[in-house]
Amino acid sequence: MNQPKKTAPRKTGPGAGSRLSESPANELIEYGYKVELQEARHVFPHELWNHKAHSIMLYEQGILTRRNVSKILKVLHRIEAMGFKRFPMDPGKGELYYNIESFLIEKAGEDAGGRMHSGRSRGDMYVCSERMILREKILQLVENTVALIETIIGVAARHVQTIMPGYTLLQHAQPTTFAHYLLSFADRFQRDLDRLQETYRRVNRSPMGAAISTGSSFPLNRPRMAQMLGFLGVVENTRDAAISRDFTLESVTHAAILASNLSTLADDLNVWCTYEFGMVELSDAYCSTSTIMPQKKNPSSLERMRYMSAECIGNAMTVFAQLKTHSEELGDLEATGPVAWHALDNAHAVLRFMRGVLSTLTVKKEVMRERAGANFTQATQLAETIVLEKGVAFRTAHRIVGKMVRRCLEEKVSPAEVTAEMLDRAAIEISGRPLKMKPETIRKAMDAAYIVEHRNSLGSPGRGQVTRMLRQRSLQMAREKKWVAREQDGITSAKRLTDSIARGLMKR
Repeated sequence: MNQPKKTAPRKTGPGAGSRLSESPANELIEYGYKVELQEARHVFPHELWNHKAHSIMLYEQGILTRRNVSKILKVLHRIEAMGFKRFPMDPGKGELYYNIESFLIEKAGEDAGGRMHSGRSRGDMYVCSERMILREKILQLVENTVALIETIIGVAARHVQTIMPGYTLLQHAQPTTFAHYLLSFADRFQRDLDRLQETYRRVNRSPMGAAISTGSSFPLNRPRMAQMLGFLGVVENTRDAAISRDFTLESVTHAAILASNLSTLADDLNVWCTYEFGMVELSDAYCSTSTIMPQKKNPSSLERMRYMSAECIGNAMTVFAQLKTHSEELGDLEATGPVAWHALDNAHAVLRFMRGVLSTLTVKKEVMRERAGANFTQATQLAETIVLEKGVAFRTAHRIVGKMVRRCLEEKVSPAEVTAEMLDRAAIEISGRPLKMKPETIRKAMDAAYIVEHRNSLGSPGRGQVTRMLRQRSLQMAREKKWVAREQDGITSAKRLTDSIARGLMKR
């Protein structure tokens, strides 16, 4: 009697039983596929959207039958309903794509499910997901940067006349206002917005239909895929579309610049909230205390902002290193995505931290005003006044005032106590003749509030200029919010379009 043949257990994993004779090694599963599946939470919704759009396009091009596309879309709908947490993942099968295809073939059969990948590669599909995720995170960064600038404008509007010392090298420089200081950061963040928006326009292009670099012999409709996935257009050259990651490098670099700007502001506030400066105080909600020193109020939010910003800058360097390779090293290229996403998430977190800190910040106006006039921040104004009043060369006036300041510091004379005689003494030593300045002229030149109020050249801290800048920045933020809403609506509309077509094709 013939014994039935024993069927060898089916090998699992990408290519096992066809090109490859063995299932994946444990190390490849443990340190490769498992790691990739952990990152798949980012990719999951975008990959399903891609599968649906691609299947619809294949049907519209006559590559899939109505019966097969219906079967595929029904299973994809089922996977989408499960969500990432409930969808059964098996690292032994490979990364996310292989798990989805395996589930699809199991439920719809290989004759239907095995056709979904026609004319497509993981190459164009993965770079597509990377672009889709980056565009969402860039829009999120833009939206939160706008919100931070609005917060800055709101705080600055309350401090147009809050006089404070300006600093260079952490030494008193010239008097300014807290509003003018804050607006300098609003303008930095505006440039961050400009960079991110420019990057967004390059990121938001579809690579689909490029396959692994040379396209396909199937009659694919690349613009149709771009439309259904919410892209602004197509990356035309198929090799460029499939393997270039300069858009990822650009995204993470611009996020790092934003993080650097945020870290600089955090550093300033960190110094100013010390006992030695005492010019600002953080809300208790954004601070912590010590486990041993009961008096401590630590500005922990500022500390966290600084090291999260450092991570973001480090991520940018990682992507630079990943791309310093042969142009077709796909593993290196695909690894850039998670690094960049983490960087943009960090920048987003720092934006939210900073907005919270600024909106609850206590500004010590009297301390700022006292410091502004206490350590000869008025010296530049006095030198300029000498030039304007007496026609002396600026370098000569600079030397005269410098001489007088040194003597005042040695003799413990405050800026408010400076007299015409003191100035003349220094002038005689430097130029051989007295200046004979009027006491009232010297008094005004040594008054920090008077100095600031008369700084009215374009962009200066005078009240008129700051008020104008506040108004203009507010109008700009309204335009920025409209841009974000328009781009978000475009992506949402494309998703609705794809889902609507899919629902129609699922009806049989």
